[in-house]
Amino acid sequence: MEEERIITIVGSVLAKEGTEFVYAGPDSACEGCKVARVCHNTKLRTGRRYKVVSTRKTHHECQLHEGGVEAVEVSDAEVTVVIPTSQATRRTRIVYKPVCDERFCKGYAFCHPDGVVEGEKYVVLEVLGSYSETCPKGIKNLKLSKLRHVP
Repeated sequence: MEEERIITIVGSVLAKEGTEFVYAGPDSACEGCKVARVCHNTKLRTGRRYKVVSTRKTHHECQLHEGGVEAVEVSDAEVTVVIPTSQATRRTRIVYKPVCDERFCKGYAFCHPDGVVEGEKYVVLEVLGSYSETCPKGIKNLKLSKLRHVP
Protein backbone atom coordinates (compact mmCIF):
# COMPACT_ATOMS: atom_id res chain seq x y z
CA MET A 1 0.00 0.00 0.00
CA GLU A 2 1.56 3.29 -1.14
CA GLU A 3 1.80 5.91 1.57
CA GLU A 4 1.24 9.59 0.90
CA ARG A 5 4.16 11.84 1.74
CA ILE A 6 3.65 15.41 2.90
CA ILE A 7 6.25 18.17 2.99
CA THR A 8 6.09 20.18 6.19
CA ILE A 9 8.31 21.91 8.72
CA VAL A 10 9.04 20.63 12.24
CA GLY A 11 11.25 21.68 15.13
CA SER A 12 14.91 20.82 14.56
CA VAL A 13 14.76 18.35 17.46
CA LEU A 14 12.09 16.33 15.56
CA ALA A 15 13.77 16.61 12.15
CA LYS A 16 15.30 13.11 12.15
CA GLU A 17 14.19 10.11 10.08
CA GLY A 18 11.94 7.85 12.14
CA THR A 19 10.80 10.50 14.61
CA GLU A 20 7.04 10.48 15.21
CA PHE A 21 4.80 13.32 16.35
CA VAL A 22 1.13 14.18 16.67
CA TYR A 23 0.23 17.29 14.69
CA ALA A 24 -1.29 19.88 17.04
CA GLY A 25 -2.29 22.52 14.49
CA PRO A 26 -1.23 26.17 14.22
CA ASP A 27 -0.50 28.39 17.21
CA SER A 28 -1.25 32.10 17.40
CA ALA A 29 2.54 32.72 17.26
CA CYS A 30 2.45 31.34 13.68
CA GLU A 31 0.46 34.32 12.39
CA GLY A 32 2.63 36.37 10.06
CA CYS A 33 5.38 33.73 9.81
CA LYS A 34 6.77 33.43 6.27
CA VAL A 35 6.84 29.61 6.37
CA ALA A 36 3.56 28.97 8.22
CA ARG A 37 1.83 27.70 5.04
CA VAL A 38 4.42 24.93 4.66
CA CYS A 39 4.60 24.24 8.40
CA HIS A 40 0.84 23.84 8.56
CA ASN A 41 0.43 22.09 5.21
CA THR A 42 -3.27 21.76 4.38
CA LYS A 43 -2.84 17.97 4.11
CA LEU A 44 -1.85 17.65 7.78
CA ARG A 45 -4.72 16.75 10.12
CA THR A 46 -4.87 17.89 13.73
CA GLY A 47 -4.61 14.98 16.17
CA ARG A 48 -3.07 12.55 13.68
CA ARG A 49 0.31 10.83 14.17
CA TYR A 50 3.00 11.33 11.53
CA LYS A 51 6.47 9.86 10.99
CA VAL A 52 9.43 11.73 9.49
CA VAL A 53 10.55 9.72 6.44
CA SER A 54 13.20 12.11 5.08
CA THR A 55 14.80 15.43 5.87
CA ARG A 56 15.77 18.41 3.76
CA LYS A 57 18.58 20.93 4.19
CA THR A 58 16.30 23.85 4.95
CA HIS A 59 16.52 25.70 8.27
CA HIS A 60 14.41 28.62 9.54
CA GLU A 61 14.21 30.46 12.84
CA CYS A 62 10.95 29.97 14.78
CA GLN A 63 9.27 31.66 17.75
CA LEU A 64 7.94 28.32 19.04
CA HIS A 65 10.85 25.93 18.49
CA GLU A 66 14.16 26.57 20.23
CA GLY A 67 16.88 25.85 17.69
CA GLY A 68 14.60 26.65 14.76
CA VAL A 69 12.74 24.42 12.31
CA GLU A 70 13.61 22.26 9.32
CA ALA A 71 11.78 20.96 6.27
CA VAL A 72 10.90 17.25 6.25
CA GLU A 73 8.75 14.73 4.43
CA VAL A 74 6.25 12.89 6.63
CA SER A 75 3.75 10.08 6.20
CA ASP A 76 1.03 8.67 8.42
CA ALA A 77 2.64 6.65 11.20
CA GLU A 78 1.69 3.11 12.14
CA VAL A 79 -0.13 2.98 15.47
CA THR A 80 -0.64 0.01 17.78
CA VAL A 81 -4.23 -0.32 19.04
CA VAL A 82 -6.66 -2.81 20.53
CA ILE A 83 -9.56 -3.71 18.23
CA PRO A 84 -12.25 -6.40 18.25
CA THR A 85 -11.21 -9.74 16.75
CA SER A 86 -13.95 -9.29 14.12
CA GLN A 87 -11.98 -6.33 12.67
CA ALA A 88 -8.50 -7.78 13.13
CA THR A 89 -7.75 -9.08 9.65
CA ARG A 90 -4.71 -7.91 7.70
CA ARG A 91 -5.53 -5.37 4.93
CA THR A 92 -9.05 -4.81 6.30
CA ARG A 93 -10.27 -1.20 6.30
CA ILE A 94 -12.05 -0.13 9.44
CA VAL A 95 -13.56 3.01 10.93
CA TYR A 96 -11.79 3.36 14.27
CA LYS A 97 -13.87 3.35 17.41
CA PRO A 98 -12.25 2.81 20.82
CA VAL A 99 -13.16 -0.49 22.42
CA CYS A 100 -13.54 1.01 25.90
CA ASP A 101 -13.55 4.45 27.59
CA GLU A 102 -12.46 3.35 31.07
CA ARG A 103 -9.73 5.92 31.88
CA PHE A 104 -8.15 3.92 34.71
CA CYS A 105 -7.76 0.74 32.69
CA LYS A 106 -4.19 -0.56 32.17
CA GLY A 107 -4.90 -0.74 28.44
CA TYR A 108 -6.38 2.75 28.03
CA ALA A 109 -3.44 3.87 25.88
CA PHE A 110 -4.14 1.02 23.42
CA CYS A 111 -7.82 1.97 23.12
CA HIS A 112 -7.02 5.71 22.88
CA PRO A 113 -3.52 5.99 21.39
CA ASP A 114 -2.17 9.44 20.58
CA GLY A 115 -2.59 10.13 16.90
CA VAL A 116 -5.63 7.93 16.19
CA VAL A 117 -8.82 9.86 15.49
CA GLU A 118 -12.14 8.23 16.31
CA GLY A 119 -14.42 7.91 13.30
CA GLU A 120 -11.61 8.05 10.71
CA LYS A 121 -10.67 5.21 8.35
CA TYR A 122 -7.66 2.98 8.96
CA VAL A 123 -6.22 -0.16 7.40
CA VAL A 124 -5.06 -3.09 9.52
CA LEU A 125 -1.40 -3.60 8.63
CA GLU A 126 -0.61 -6.41 11.04
CA VAL A 127 -2.34 -8.40 13.77
CA LEU A 128 0.14 -8.73 16.64
CA GLY A 129 -1.87 -11.24 18.68
CA SER A 130 -4.47 -11.57 21.37
CA TYR A 131 -4.75 -8.80 23.92
CA SER A 132 -4.09 -10.37 27.32
CA GLU A 133 -5.32 -7.63 29.68
CA THR A 134 -8.83 -8.00 31.06
CA CYS A 135 -11.14 -5.22 29.91
CA PRO A 136 -12.89 -3.60 32.91
CA LYS A 137 -16.12 -3.56 30.88
CA GLY A 138 -15.86 -7.31 30.26
CA ILE A 139 -15.19 -6.98 26.53
CA LYS A 140 -13.49 -10.13 25.23
CA ASN A 141 -11.91 -11.28 21.98
CA LEU A 142 -9.60 -8.33 21.48
CA LYS A 143 -6.50 -8.19 19.29
CA LEU A 144 -3.47 -5.95 19.45
CA SER A 145 -3.00 -4.64 15.90
CA LYS A 146 -1.02 -2.11 13.87
CA LEU A 147 -3.08 0.41 11.89
CA ARG A 148 -2.31 3.19 9.43
CA HIS A 149 -4.66 5.97 8.42
CA VAL A 150 -6.31 5.59 5.00
CA PRO A 151 -6.07 8.87 3.03
